[in-house]
Amino acid sequence: MSQSKGANAAEVSPVHLSEGNWYPANLQDIRQIIEELTRSASQERLVAVFDFDNTCIFRDIGQAVFRYQLYALRYRITPEKFAALLPTSNEILDGKPMERIVATLVDLYSQLWSFVEQKQVEEAFKLDIYPQFTTLLLWFTEKARKHERLGPRYVLPLLAQLLAGFSTTELARLTAEVIASIEKEPLQTASVQAVLPAPIEQVTTSYEQGLQPFSEMRILIDWLTSVGVECHIVSASTDWLVKASAKKLGFTVLPENIYGIRVALEENEVLSEQEQPGYPVTFREGKVEVIERFIQARPIMVAGDADTDYEMLTLPDVPVRLIINRLQTGIISSLYTDSRFLLQGINIATGRFRPSATTIVS
Repeated sequence: MSQSKGANAAEVSPVHLSEGNWYPANLQDIRQIIEELTRSASQERLVAVFDFDNTCIFRDIGQAVFRYQLYALRYRITPEKFAALLPTSNEILDGKPMERIVATLVDLYSQLWSFVEQKQVEEAFKLDIYPQFTTLLLWFTEKARKHERLGPRYVLPLLAQLLAGFSTTELARLTAEVIASIEKEPLQTASVQAVLPAPIEQVTTSYEQGLQPFSEMRILIDWLTSVGVECHIVSASTDWLVKASAKKLGFTVLPENIYGIRVALEENEVLSEQEQPGYPVTFREGKVEVIERFIQARPIMVAGDADTDYEMLTLPDVPVRLIINRLQTGIISSLYTDSRFLLQGINIATGRFRPSATTIVS
């Protein structure tokens, strides 16, 4: 998979790295270090690796598609296949028995599936079981992601597996549809709740609305490409959604340089419910595995925002390490005050960079 230096930048005209709302010290360091490295002939390939959600864009495309698919009941998997994706254990999830949660989800999905099959989803939207199902599945994925045994390594592939039955071409169209819809939403958090039979009873959860690209990151990628740096994206969202949204939102990273959560493909590039054999879950150390096995070059720049990016951000011998400051409290926060990392502040209310290392919420 080796590429020559600048292979993804064929005949690219020089791009001006504009100030935008960068923290000026960050922009100065990025420009100075990258220009020095590109003048050096010591490396055959110069590579930069970016996370996507909340690093290149504000918000999460995987979560956005999951929510859109859920509320529109855009499913193609049978109740039997849906059930097979859920945990089989007697554990407790946020104080509620997992066995009953799973049984209730399967029962509600089975009832809604008949409307999906008959293309009568508008009728399904009127039923009491519709908000019960949508809220419970949203709640389940939120709580399962925090569960000690399940966690992101279960939930992230699940979001891809729920897209089974769609072709990669159809997913590109679905992603464009989702972006067109959620770009109109306010950048705020919405809460939903539903009451289900005991022992589940009331569940409450929330989701983030809206989505937009960080224009500074889009220009940065253009500039890097123009000076001969290969740009790659390694994301914890579903691979084909990231490819489609990166293109739709104006990021010039080549599709073959984008890596996300993958499932095995069936005939005509239709997604299955099975994880792709031999391919890592692109979460934490899985992102490093992608860099080592598929990109096959030590990055000169890495950018991320969350715990899922920790291992690739802390790879040794990376000259530029950029962190989008989202005021996280996990392991990523241990890097906020480390001078080896460039901390870029944002305004969470507007979803935009601000010329500071600090982040504000209004």
